[in-house]
Amino acid sequence: MKKYLFGLIATIIPVLSFAAEKGIDQKIDEAFGAGTGWFVQGIFAEIPVMEGVSIPWVLIVLVVGALFFTIYFRVINITGFKTAINIVRGKYDEIESGGDDHVEVSDTVHTVDGDNPDTIRVEGDADHHGEVSHFQALTAALSATVGLGNIAGVAVAISIGGPGATFWMIVAGLIGMASKFTECTLGVRYREIDENGRVYGGPMYYLSKGLKERGLLKVGRVLAIVFAIMCIGGSFGGGNMFQSNQAFAMLESYSQSDIKNESNLKDLEGSTVIYSYFEKDSLFTIKSVNKKDITTLNAKGKKEKITKETFLADSIMINGEKVTEEMLTDELNGQSFDYYKPATYTGEVQSIKDDVVTLYDGSEKMEVDKASFLGNAKKSPLDGVGWIFGIVMAILVGIVIIGGIKKIAKVTDKIVPFMVAIYVISALVILGMNFSQIPSAFGEIFGGAFTGYGIAGGMFGVLIQGFRRAAFSNEAGIGSASIAHSAVKTKYAASEGLVALLEPFIDTVLVCTMTALVLIISNGDQGLFEYGVQVTQGVEVTSAAFESNISWFPIVLTIAVVLFAFSTMISWSYYGYQAWTYLFGRGKMTEYTYKFIFCVFVVIGAAAQLQSVIDFSDAMIFAMLVPNMIGLFFLAPRVREELAKFKAAIKKA
Repeated sequence: MKKYLFGLIATIIPVLSFAAEKGIDQKIDEAFGAGTGWFVQGIFAEIPVMEGVSIPWVLIVLVVGALFFTIYFRVINITGFKTAINIVRGKYDEIESGGDDHVEVSDTVHTVDGDNPDTIRVEGDADHHGEVSHFQALTAALSATVGLGNIAGVAVAISIGGPGATFWMIVAGLIGMASKFTECTLGVRYREIDENGRVYGGPMYYLSKGLKERGLLKVGRVLAIVFAIMCIGGSFGGGNMFQSNQAFAMLESYSQSDIKNESNLKDLEGSTVIYSYFEKDSLFTIKSVNKKDITTLNAKGKKEKITKETFLADSIMINGEKVTEEMLTDELNGQSFDYYKPATYTGEVQSIKDDVVTLYDGSEKMEVDKASFLGNAKKSPLDGVGWIFGIVMAILVGIVIIGGIKKIAKVTDKIVPFMVAIYVISALVILGMNFSQIPSAFGEIFGGAFTGYGIAGGMFGVLIQGFRRAAFSNEAGIGSASIAHSAVKTKYAASEGLVALLEPFIDTVLVCTMTALVLIISNGDQGLFEYGVQVTQGVEVTSAAFESNISWFPIVLTIAVVLFAFSTMISWSYYGYQAWTYLFGRGKMTEYTYKFIFCVFVVIGAAAQLQSVIDFSDAMIFAMLVPNMIGLFFLAPRVREELAKFKAAIKKA
């Protein structure tokens, strides 16, 4: 394996050198995208089900799998919920400190004074059957899933699917609890412990060893290797570069200053700016005008009420003339107008020639006339120093991940409850301020879930958006969380599986729903976004929704995004490291090589715009579900055995 390791390092070093040069990152990104686009498109390929509605095949696999495990384990999502809470509370700690234990002998461990060191730990001290507590394992896994998806992703889902998408998001989160239970139980059952007490677990181990028990040795090995490769790629991109990139982008956007003078244009080439403009949305007809609001009909014939304040704040054009307050009379009844909604474009200034400024956001270019650019563009004083932010983050990440899962768990069990509490409390404050609107918000959620309110595909289109957000947020069925949960101190594998089922509940049912309610209430007149039209900057929409109720919330959101990014990176570093050791061995050199490369990618993520690299690694994360789901179906009976064993232990107590 050493030759593969050195080959990988030799490949990465030149890439890192090129990426450090100004402008080279774009060329790398374009070349990488051209070579890997087929893989990304394949993983996220959609199957058309009706006109205007398609389903990503990965979503079908995740949802079908979740439904299967929900039925197979007799709705463990609900029946096991109370037990899961009690386990986290420590009610069954005494049970777990005694009795039989399933401890796998590590392939790399032999004996200590003629005895198996794993057995020594079992026989001697129950506290050494794992490395972290149930609560720490839960927060370590949660830190990898609770993040930008809960902030930005929910806004995207609701903008496309309407309020009803929230209902199906909750349903998908609930059934996803069964998938988490299954994979995390297997993670503990087939884990390995080395002579130093370090735990190694996850799909790599239950695929190779579990399928070997079923007479599928070669199949298990192949699936384990495929999973490990995908996990490593995902840890560098979606679990690392994307996080540091978005954290720095959030800091940049919060510190933007206007570009008003032409003299400021001289040194802008190569700088990242945010350009604000109005984008033509659709043609509306005014039905009536009264003292407080205006009733309009959109192109689909849907009636809406818009307050005069909102109407004037937006860019409304009638016959090429912007509507003013003086024009808001009954004479406008029956008039058609173009509605221009506010939009932003974040990109690098590629060139300034004549009176045209060319911007590039990594996927498409935008040309803006100089006069419009001035006064509507903003630049952060932090622009160009992403690498400094990246170095700071890399140092902080390095300090934590060098200590392994114990250090990671000690950090996440403090950060995760703190950041989730801040976010949820902010949402609850807003919901409290708008308490009277909560019933109608839930009415929109339930009504929209079964009617679609004119959304493309109707009820089916709304269902897909809700399921997509939930599946892509909590990663139930991907297998990643089982790596963190396998390090828990326990003698009963099913006990940690039960704890793990709380993860989709917290991530999707709680946090995502809170976000959705704030968005629906704040978007009562659809002033933030129009249902059925996808928003491009979900985090900005969510920030605007919170800010409309709490003026200082963008500060909180900026802090939350940085903390979410940091916690996600340290957890994904552990996932990638476990996969790395499975392929390349468990020596110190192997460990520090991976962690060094991981920290380097933190810097690159903050400094460069490598969207194609991140897209590829995201695809690798969801490609993990293929080998994982195959293993889960074959090994479900083993999970049932572990559940029965734990239930029997509870009854005896």
